[in-house]
Amino acid sequence: MTTQTYQPNTLLDDLHPARFLKVSDLLERWKVQQVAVTISRMTPEETIPNPKDIDPATADSKNPNGKPRIVMQPVLYFLQKPTKGIENISKPPEFPRGYLLSAQVDVQSLKSATGAHTVGELINKRVIIFVGEHKRQAVLRISPTAPEE
Repeated sequence: MTTQTYQPNTLLDDLHPARFLKVSDLLERWKVQQVAVTISRMTPEETIPNPKDIDPATADSKNPNGKPRIVMQPVLYFLQKPTKGIENISKPPEFPRGYLLSAQVDVQSLKSATGAHTVGELINKRVIIFVGEHKRQAVLRISPTAPEE
């Protein structure tokens, strides 16, 4: 059996990777309170907003009361900043985790910051993602003002 080791600079949050962008990505990975990003796409994805919200229609022998309710929610994906040495590529790579657009306030902020009215109009628009607060918890939010270029 071979033993592997972690790189000393491995973030503890990376030990259990997440599907969506997190507060710790801004604060610990990039060491910023906010970041301006370019939207590459938006997709509907399955999420489980509340594991205690059980759907009785999904009951089976393994889960007699049902499984947690699955909800489709919009997820924004954005382009990474080019790193040194690859500035000349035509399109930078997409960041692997999207921004879960679960709050109505973020939809209003998207409209305000970009002037977009449709999902298609959001592509290649720039927005600011920042660390805000909701019920005394740090959360990610989208700024209602566009980033200065």
